[in-house]
Amino acid sequence: MSTPSTHEPSAKVSSLQSHREAKRKSSAPSGTGQFSLEYFPPKGLSAERALVTGAHALRRFKPAFQTVTFGAGGTATDGCFEWCDQLQNLTEIPTASHLALCHFNNSDELMVFADRLWDADIKHLVVLRGDVEAEDGIGCAGYQSVAEAVAALKKRHKFIISVSAYPEIHPKAASLDADISVLLDKQKAGADRAITQFFFDNEDFYRFRDRCEKAGVRIPLVPGIIPINNFERIRRFSENCGAYVPEEFEQRFAAAGDDKAARTDVARAIVEEQVRDLARNGVRHIHIYTLNRVDLAADTIRAFQAEFSGETDEEDTALVG
Repeated sequence: MSTPSTHEPSAKVSSLQSHREAKRKSSAPSGTGQFSLEYFPPKGLSAERALVTGAHALRRFKPAFQTVTFGAGGTATDGCFEWCDQLQNLTEIPTASHLALCHFNNSDELMVFADRLWDADIKHLVVLRGDVEAEDGIGCAGYQSVAEAVAALKKRHKFIISVSAYPEIHPKAASLDADISVLLDKQKAGADRAITQFFFDNEDFYRFRDRCEKAGVRIPLVPGIIPINNFERIRRFSENCGAYVPEEFEQRFAAAGDDKAARTDVARAIVEEQVRDLARNGVRHIHIYTLNRVDLAADTIRAFQAEFSGETDEEDTALVG
C-alpha cells in the first residue's frame, strides 16, 4: 500500500499565484491541443458494449493515441492484447498496450508478449513497473530497472514508448531529485514521452515541470487527468498513489448530496477548470484516465480544445450514433 501525499496547502502563497498569472499571459494557447485516452479491459457483456460504443464515439475528437491497461490484478494477457487489437481496428486510432513489468516472470516472457503486440501492428507501449511491493530490480521482468526494460524493448522493435512520471513524487522515492533521476534514466534509455500520475493541484505539475526542465528532462511531460466520476473511489485511488485531493473538492461534492446529476456537474466543473488552466500555462497535450466513462472524458476534451480554438461555449457534439 502506498503512503498518502504530504502535500501542504499552505505552500500556495500569493507569489506562486502571481507567477502563474504572469506565465499565463506569456503562454496564450496556440495551435491545436492534443489529448490521449486510457481505457481498461471491461468485464461483462454490458461493460464491453459500453466501451466499444464509447471508444467509437470519442474517436470523433481525434485523439493522438489511446492506451489499454492490464486487467487489475490479472495476468499479463488478461484482456489487454485483445482490447488493444479490437480498439485499434475499430477506431483506427494508434493504440498503446500497457506493459506492467511486475506481471512478467522474466525477460523472455516480456519479449514474447512484445513480439505479439508488434506483429499485431500495436507499435505503442506504456512501460511501467506496475503495482508491486518490491525494491528496484525485483518485479521488473528480470531487469534491474524500468529504464533497462525500456532499452531492451527499443532494441527489440522500434516501439514508441511512454513511461510514468510523478508530480507529487512516487510514494517509494527517496526524494523528488531521486524521482527525476529515475525519469532521466528512462529518457536516456529511449523513452519518447512521460505521462504523469493524475493530480488535482496544477501547481504541483508546474513545479515538477520546472524541476524536470532544469534537470535536463527533454521528453514531453504529458499531464495525466482523471475526471472524478466517483469521489469516494477517486479519493481511495489518491490515498494509494499519494495524490493530494483538495478539501474544497469534498465540500463541493458534499454540497451536491446524493443528487447524481448535481455530482456530475461538480465533476465536470472541476475537470474543466483544471484543463483550461493547464492549456493557459503551456500544456499542449493531456492524457485522460477515462475509467471507461465517455461523458466526462468528452467534456474534458471539449474544455481543453476550446482554449486553443478560442471558443467559450461547448459544441453540441453527439456521442453516439
